[in-house]
Amino acid sequence: MSELEQAFDSLVGALATGDLDGFYGLIEPDAVIMDEDLPFRVDRAGFQDHISFHGPENWEGFAWKPQQMRFREHGDTGVAVGFSMFRGKPKDAGFRLRPMMFSQSWTKTEGGWRVTSWHQSPIVGHVSEQSPG
Repeated sequence: MSELEQAFDSLVGALATGDLDGFYGLIEPDAVIMDEDLPFRVDRAGFQDHISFHGPENWEGFAWKPQQMRFREHGDTGVAVGFSMFRGKPKDAGFRLRPMMFSQSWTKTEGGWRVTSWHQSPIVGHVSEQSPG
């Protein structure tokens, strides 16, 4: 397993265990993030604000499960791409299951690999809103 894959696994593990300091510590402050349910780009601070909405006062729980991962490294730059499933249980609001595709750009720094961009979007948008043939 490459260092990039290990860093990605650390990111996923930190989110899964609720270690948000560890999760955000792997994202550069000026990262460009386009999340599937935000209508604009944010940096790490904006993403933190967004994720804080998903706290215990609004959600019984949620999980982000990546799958079919592909990694590429080019010197100090790397990419991680794959599909993911967001599973969430809002309080008093049913259950959410959202299949997505995502890509992340990573940069190798003195402190290790860090996310510099992250884009994820629902798969349904890529299927039902495709260009006419």
